[in-house]
Amino acid sequence: MSTTCGTGNRRKAPRRRTRLRSGKTATLQNRFISDCLIFDRSPLGVRIRLAGRIRLPEHVKFFDDELGTLHVARVVWQRDNEVGLAFADGERGCLRSGPAHAALAGKYYALRRYRTT
Repeated sequence: MSTTCGTGNRRKAPRRRTRLRSGKTATLQNRFISDCLIFDRSPLGVRIRLAGRIRLPEHVKFFDDELGTLHVARVVWQRDNEVGLAFADGERGCLRSGPAHAALAGKYYALRRYRTT
């Protein structure tokens, strides 16, 4: 895995490329938004590609399928279906239990669908 954090980069922590791991996004009210692929990850955030062209709300919940972690995150930037998310409280903000975590961790997650229109 390579790290990318060079001159002109405003990240507070170096990011690491991932092997296209999968994840999910949900609203803060636990409504499912979209599946996603994780391209880069750091202790403070991720770069993801959404399954479709969906405009995310300012704050979302982000679930990493491989790690089984759930974060509250802020959308830092969005270009088409690529999104940069900053975790609300870094790695310490990771939620490992609760109804939203249990619903997203299952093979068939059971959150209500988020409507963008």
